[in-house]
Amino acid sequence: MSEIRPPGDAVIGPADVANLVFDSADRVNTFALAGHLGPGGFVDPDGGIDLNRARQILGRRALGVPRLCQIADTAGRVWRWRDATVDPDRHIRTVAATSLEGLCAQRMAVRLDRAYPLWEIVLVPRISPGHAGVVIRIHHAVADGLAAAAMLASLADPDPALTAVRPPTIGDDAARRRGLGQLWKVVTGSRVPTTSSLLGTTDGPHSVRFGEIGLSALRAGALAADGTVNEGVLAAVAGAVSTTLRSLGENPPESVAVSVPVALARRQGQGNAIGSALVPLPLRIDDRVERIRAIHTGAAPAIADARHAGEFPPVHSRWMMRQFVRYSLHQRRIGMVTSDVRGPAHRLSFDGAPLLDMHAVGTLGGNVRISIVAASYAGMLSWGVHTAAAIPADTMADALSTEVDAIARLAH
Repeated sequence: MSEIRPPGDAVIGPADVANLVFDSADRVNTFALAGHLGPGGFVDPDGGIDLNRARQILGRRALGVPRLCQIADTAGRVWRWRDATVDPDRHIRTVAATSLEGLCAQRMAVRLDRAYPLWEIVLVPRISPGHAGVVIRIHHAVADGLAAAAMLASLADPDPALTAVRPPTIGDDAARRRGLGQLWKVVTGSRVPTTSSLLGTTDGPHSVRFGEIGLSALRAGALAADGTVNEGVLAAVAGAVSTTLRSLGENPPESVAVSVPVALARRQGQGNAIGSALVPLPLRIDDRVERIRAIHTGAAPAIADARHAGEFPPVHSRWMMRQFVRYSLHQRRIGMVTSDVRGPAHRLSFDGAPLLDMHAVGTLGGNVRISIVAASYAGMLSWGVHTAAAIPADTMADALSTEVDAIARLAH
């Protein structure tokens, strides 16, 4: 089964160009959504997969998402999205795996071929009794986290309740000035100690770990400390990082800056619409209520500034982005990256097969060894911990689960 869409070439927007520049063989720039599927449609009662039916259903729905039917043409002076043939046999396939975490870690190290539309759906038959697994991977030039969640909904069975809302931005002149201020913060902010394991080479196998908690429970716990869900997640991350560094024999620094993507208003055809807030995470505050309040003090103004500033200035120049990529390999200002993705509030299904859970996995960029993506879905908040080999993934994931549970208990 293959089809081609009508001509509709478009210039690739600056932020999407930047994500293509950021992609390389040793720095794969993709975003993944993973979960378990119950029986229904192309998922058999024992968790097996009817691959032909899956390709027919999901391939047809992919044709309704324009960016999933285009290739990134980077041959000319102006880079363009060009319509291309979609071959479901190439983009949708099955693999054998015993763990979605292990599969995500493996796939996040494989570049998507730019000769074809930049996405893949990997289905895993019988990953557990009566269940199949699914990993949907999309190049970051095609979609940021929120856009990827919207694409996931487009591939699912129709649900008119699904919407995505982005906040407005301020005028271009003010945004430009604030954007330069954000760049200045990155270049001149506090430094991560050279002895810290948080930054360095990301060689060796990567690891992915998942966890989840009831969204209302975490919200209530964070609110008990006058914080938001996002601030509760950041407080849990701070505690988990401290535990992980101590397990490596390190004394955690007073604080590290975490890069937090901030949703912006989206232009037509734009895959990425995010700013970047630098939020200081206190690593030596053991009391979780105090930690949440300290994070709120720094996070609220940083996120507001980033939202007003708009896109990070280097994305507006291919040359400048290449310089920033080189800088990112040796920088010591950003200690880690976290993201917060708002997914569907109600459970999705694919050809009648319910998506039982959803986890998101972000890329590791530059010399940053920890990426954590929190994603809400159907009343749950999940997280995907993606680490380089130098960071013990099990320690980090176990500590994060402990911290999240403890924050939820603050409401009691």
